[in-house]
Amino acid sequence: MYLGIDIGTTKVAAAVADAERRLRAVESRPHGADIPSPPGRAEQNAAALLDAAWAAVRALPPDLRREVRAVGVTGQMHGVVLLDEAGEAIGPLITWQDGRCLEGGFLEDLSARTGYALRTGFGCATLAWLKRHGVLPPQTAAASTIHDLAAARLCGRARPVTDPTDAASWGLFDLQDLFWDADAVAAAGVDLAILPPLCACGSRAGEVTPQMAARLGLSAGVPVAAAIGDNQASLLATLAEPEKEVALTLGTGGQVSVVLAADAAIDWHERPATFEYRPYPGGRYAVVAASLCGGAAWAWLAEAAGSWMSDLGAAAPTREEMFAKLNALGLAAEEGLVVQPHFLGERYAPHLRGAIEGLDLRNFRLGNVARGLAQGILVNLREMLPAWALAGRTRLVGSGNALRRNLLLQRMAAETFGLPLVLTEGREEAALGAAILAAAMA
Repeated sequence: MYLGIDIGTTKVAAAVADAERRLRAVESRPHGADIPSPPGRAEQNAAALLDAAWAAVRALPPDLRREVRAVGVTGQMHGVVLLDEAGEAIGPLITWQDGRCLEGGFLEDLSARTGYALRTGFGCATLAWLKRHGVLPPQTAAASTIHDLAAARLCGRARPVTDPTDAASWGLFDLQDLFWDADAVAAAGVDLAILPPLCACGSRAGEVTPQMAARLGLSAGVPVAAAIGDNQASLLATLAEPEKEVALTLGTGGQVSVVLAADAAIDWHERPATFEYRPYPGGRYAVVAASLCGGAAWAWLAEAAGSWMSDLGAAAPTREEMFAKLNALGLAAEEGLVVQPHFLGERYAPHLRGAIEGLDLRNFRLGNVARGLAQGILVNLREMLPAWALAGRTRLVGSGNALRRNLLLQRMAAETFGLPLVLTEGREEAALGAAILAAAMA
């Protein structure tokens, strides 16, 4: 058996898979690690995140845990936690949702100085902000993602390591050479020495210590794979033929990914605004576009409709009833309205906002808005990817609760991408992918 652990933005998950990639057991739960923060900040308690992850592992069947022969870890990319010499967190995890770098033109200046299209919430951008504002703790000896820290704790390492799938999420990583861009890091004012040492994707970070083995019900000495980014982990779990398929995920946000062939030609001088190249296991790269509003945009429509009903003195249906009604109305609606779902902006354009186009005196009906919004969510993602990345793909592999529960979004996805849609089983794909990576390492 192989164990995968996923430390996500809102929940943690642990999954056990066998050598045939079959999911044998899974446990997930909200971690409740959010720290009350001022507007524009997004922080989580690092210790609470790790404790929640270990609790999820302990909730798995004891007989399966005893059979685990390798462990993989994944989690929310881009965020950063600061560590002291002993590897202890000296502050919160500043997550990928953090917006402090948007203040005062800092991000634009940082991107101009480094030559990278940085986003707020990226690890290197956050470190640069802390350094610029004089609030980087003097005892900072290292910086880490939360899942690299989890892998280090399993192995008893004071200094986490990182692989290229995760290092790329920090923002100042040379994708061609697969190494930190030392000149750009220096231009950002960040000390290269605090960035985690690099290791190969799928390599061994260490072995489970006797203390962690006793705590988690595992065997001591079991190898632990270097942590992998959650996007790549999910693709490992969901794509049967990665170079022929398109992966679409709709949760709170949205993400569309394609894996390139190992010999694909990439223009490394290109600095794309709307998508990223991300390292992928097997010496390949994925092309990934992500929107900030996927399922969140659909939830907005349900909440807005309920709010209007309350304002008019009518009793609003339950949330589930509202979603079902919006689906039915949208499926029966006519074309015409175009909804731009940029309610939270986009990473490449934080100041974008949503819009409804094509209104006349007769068509502002709830079903038409629902249909236009569902289509807008998918069109937004498709247009973020370059056309060449979608050429020759044979099917669309969908995941995420927002897509799985919404027939209208499913129909719009197939129509928008012009591909047949196949839904995954939806059993913690990132954790499963981490287990698959561990099996390959073992």
